Amino acid sequence: MLYMVYVVSIVLYLIRGISWDRITNFMDLITFGFLLFPCMLMLFCTGSFTAFGRAFVFAVSKKEYSKSQCQESVQAVRMVMYTASVFGGICFLISFINSIRSLDWSALDSIGWMLLDGSVAVLPLFYALLACAVLLPVSFRLKKYLLSEKGNAGRGDF
Repeated sequence: MLYMVYVVSIVLYLIRGISWDRITNFMDLITFGFLLFPCMLMLFCTGSFTAFGRAFVFAVSKKEYSKSQCQESVQAVRMVMYTASVFGGICFLISFINSIRSLDWSALDSIGWMLLDGSVAVLPLFYALLACAVLLPVSFRLKKYLLSEKGNAGRGDF
C-alpha cells in the first residue's frame, strides 16, 4: 500500500513539475521503446519475468516469500535498473552524436537546433532515471526483508 502511495506521489510530483501544457514534450514512444525492449529482453533471456513481477507483489502486499525468491526478485529488479541506466546512456549518446553530426555548422542557427535536439536527446536519461526511481523502493524493501530474515536466522543459532 505504501508503495502505491509512493508511485502516485511521484507521478503527481512530476506532473506538477512538468506542468500539463508541456507534458507532451516528455513523451517519446521511440525512446521509451528503446529502453523497454532491452529490459524485457534481459528479463526474458534470464528467465526472470516471474521474479520481477513477484517483486512488485511483495512491495504492495504483506505476503511472505522464501529467502531464495526474495534474492531472485532483488536480482531481477537490479538487472532492470542497470539495464535501463546503461541503455538510457547509450540512447542519449546516440541521439546527441546524431544531432551534432546532422547539423550544418556554416549556418548561424545551428546552435539553436543543437539545443532543441539536445532537449530530445536527454529524454532517455530522464526515462532511465524515472525507471530507477520507481524500482528503487522495491529493491530496498526486498533487501530490508532479506536482512530481517538473516537477522532472524542468526538468532536461532544460539
